[in-house]
Amino acid sequence: MKKILIIISLVSLLLFSCNDGSKNKNITIPEDPRTDFSMQRTSADTIAVMELANNFLQTLKEKNVDMALDQLYEVENNEARPLSAENRSKLKQTFSALPVESYTIDAIILFSDSDSEVRYTTKMFPDSIESEIPGTTKGSLHPFRINGQWFLTILPVKFEE
Repeated sequence: MKKILIIISLVSLLLFSCNDGSKNKNITIPEDPRTDFSMQRTSADTIAVMELANNFLQTLKEKNVDMALDQLYEVENNEARPLSAENRSKLKQTFSALPVESYTIDAIILFSDSDSEVRYTTKMFPDSIESEIPGTTKGSLHPFRINGQWFLTILPVKFEE
């Protein structure tokens, strides 16, 4: 199943990254973004999303969690805003507990302006350290395009109190 998703992602990336269509200036969020194929995807979109994800993950690797959190947004009513203080605090706690020794971007999936995903894997320890806990974690970022500009978001996380 994982191989099929990767193949679909790569085919989608190849098919849509070379399209030089113009970017939508005003977007309307479709009822089901995964069935909306009106989004014009360009190689510039792929590059922009890849750069955002790399910058975020590299900043985490450099152990600058606050700067990494500055790169994340919350989107409401087609408007990107910095993370709320509450979400920022909870995410800071989470990201601080998961060191990033190295990372790989596993897939970029551009379903629509409002439903895209960057899947990544982080390695928490150097190969020289043996540990009983798993040495890798998987995560995802959810880029959101508003008026032609991409913003990194994450899915809402339900934190236990």
